[in-house]
Amino acid sequence: MPALTRPSRPSSRRFSTLRKLVTGCALGLVCAALVASPKAQADENENASAAFEGEEEEIGTWRFKHADKPVKVLILAGSVGAWQKGPYPEHIQNMCANVEVKNLSKTGYGAYQLRQRFMAQVVKNGYINLRKEGYEHWLVFQGGLNSIATPERTNRELRQMFLSAHKRGMKVVAFTPMPWGAESDKRWRGYSGLKYKDFTETVKEFILGSATPQRALGVYRDRRDDPTGPWLPEEIADVPINLYDSDMRDKMATPRDVEKMKALLAKDKDWKKSVAELSEDERAAKLEADAQAAALIPQYFMRQELHAFDHIHPNEDGHRLIAETACPELPRSWGCDCP
Repeated sequence: MPALTRPSRPSSRRFSTLRKLVTGCALGLVCAALVASPKAQADENENASAAFEGEEEEIGTWRFKHADKPVKVLILAGSVGAWQKGPYPEHIQNMCANVEVKNLSKTGYGAYQLRQRFMAQVVKNGYINLRKEGYEHWLVFQGGLNSIATPERTNRELRQMFLSAHKRGMKVVAFTPMPWGAESDKRWRGYSGLKYKDFTETVKEFILGSATPQRALGVYRDRRDDPTGPWLPEEIADVPINLYDSDMRDKMATPRDVEKMKALLAKDKDWKKSVAELSEDERAAKLEADAQAAALIPQYFMRQELHAFDHIHPNEDGHRLIAETACPELPRSWGCDCP
């Protein structure tokens, strides 16, 4: 089994917190140097509430080393990006002649932690000049599945990270969450499966720029200057890449039995609460629609042959496919030679 990069030894409280987080990943990049509004600046300086209690991230002291590579790419992800055997950051480095990659990925990190890591390792790193003439700096973000159960908060952290990157002249491309899930994972059974699919798609839609601020941010939309207005370019990814609906997904998986899904949902306490105020006819229609949706959930899992040790982490073929899916969408300045 390929080894994963491990974070430094955590405190007992932090370890307990991490064990409760959903394991996983998601990837992204962004573009255009724009100045943030006063409210965006206030957002950036605020500690994200309650998403994670942990040790303060160390200030980075690393630097880029190859002056002949004009495109500097910072990859920031969770355990998928930290994979050691044939990871997608390595494939991107090999495919793109003008790119120097620095991989800042960290196993176990959710959206809040990854944003804190970006601020400490990049923004506060005195050895990095993000506005050096003749060079492009890109943030490649791939993460968020560790915090997918709170999708609006996850999207809030991603939006803040994208604002911070843009403000400093960086460019960003964003990868959606990858397909994930398995019949053996109880989160994907019954009504819970419908919720986790919706959680994942809420983050996906934000990355793609197709979600409204209400859908993507929920109560956090009030942090925007115009809570219901359209997205500003600096808030979202300029080059979104859809891994969720890519060839990584098991689109031909056998559906579940609809009648069994109906019976399962009808007994589910959470489902019954969700339809408590509906009429009898409305409940019957909702049960039919939800059973049909639950039956198709296996078609949103990652293909079995791309699994590493579980249904979240792709193997070497999966990492190659991530890079090959992204490659045609990457900027021309990267000098990529796509398969």
